[in-house]
Amino acid sequence: MAGKLARSLLTAPVFPRPGLVVALERRPTERRRRTVFLQVRAISRRRTAEIVATLFPSLTEDGVDTLTAYAVAGADGPFVHREVQGDPVDLVALFELHARLIHDAAARAGH
Repeated sequence: MAGKLARSLLTAPVFPRPGLVVALERRPTERRRRTVFLQVRAISRRRTAEIVATLFPSLTEDGVDTLTAYAVAGADGPFVHREVQGDPVDLVALFELHARLIHDAAARAGH
């Protein structure tokens, strides 16, 4: 699933970068773009929380919220790295690693 997400983001690479820039800058002239980016991000967060809660029913609501926040924030990292370093980053590999680490953290927290 993580690899599929990364591949979809690679086919539309204009979305994550400008979205993060607009969200961080909070410029009044970019309100609509920022709103759209944050709406898509909220949907992503909600779906991630649903998946975490389904896969790890023993997690508390706070545990699901914390892990979801970490998952969404951590998904920004490869894009930020690519912009800062200018390196070609294997987003598919990084997203798959991120998903495995999230899964491992959830499994440990749920026991």
